[in-house]
Amino acid sequence: MKTITIKLSPRDAERLDMYIKEKQFSSKSEFIRNLILQKLDKEYELKEQMGWLSLAEQTLQKLWNNKDDDEIWNNYL
Repeated sequence: MKTITIKLSPRDAERLDMYIKEKQFSSKSEFIRNLILQKLDKEYELKEQMGWLSLAEQTLQKLWNNKDDDEIWNNYL
């Protein structure tokens, strides 16, 4: 594994220590690694969802822009 360094204010470092102890993480590294992986996974999921939404929108546009439907609806409107 590669080591990285972060700097926190004394107050934030103390809050981090208390949180890690409260949530029973084995180390600061485990906690931060967990946060990073959650963020990366969430970013991937959002991109995937946007891809599916784009595909759905394109499909709906084909249905909505159907000229045959326009002719039928014009008979009723």
